[in-house]
Amino acid sequence: MLTRIDKTRQLLAGKNESIDALLDARHELLVQFVGLLSHKSNRKKCLPSCTQVQDFCQHLVDYISAGHFEIYQHVISAIEKASGRRLSIVNRILPKIEATTEFALSFNDKYGDGLDEDKLLELDADLNELGPLLEERFRLEDRLVKALQILDEIIAA
Repeated sequence: MLTRIDKTRQLLAGKNESIDALLDARHELLVQFVGLLSHKSNRKKCLPSCTQVQDFCQHLVDYISAGHFEIYQHVISAIEKASGRRLSIVNRILPKIEATTEFALSFNDKYGDGLDEDKLLELDADLNELGPLLEERFRLEDRLVKALQILDEIIAA
C-alpha cells in the first residue's frame, strides 16, 4: 500500500492542495495501521497500547471525514461544473467508498473509546478485515482524483 501511495503522490503532488493533504493524511494513517499490525508479528506477541489504537481510530475518522466533506465534494463539484452532470465514474465509485466507510466507522465505534479484554481478542481479526478495505478505498479515491486530473487536462487543452 505504501508503494501505491508513493506512486499516487508522484503523479498528483502539487496539483491540488486538498489532494496533497489527503495523501499526507493517508500516509500517516497507513503508518499507524502498520504500527498496529507490527505488534502481531512481534515475537513477544505484545498488543498495541490503548492509546495507539485510539490514536489510530481518531486518524481514521479524520481521514474519512476529510474525504467525504472536502475531497469528494470538490471532485464532484468540479466534474459537475465541467460536464454539467455527474459522470458515471462518480456514480460507480462513491457507493463503493461508502461501503468501506461503514466498516471503518464501526471499527472506530468498537475501539475508539478504549479497549477491554474481549475487544483485544477481536482486534487482530478486525485489523485484518480493515486492511483490505482501506486498500480498496485508497484505490477508489485514486480513481476519483485521476478522473478529476483527466478532466482538468481536457479543459486546459
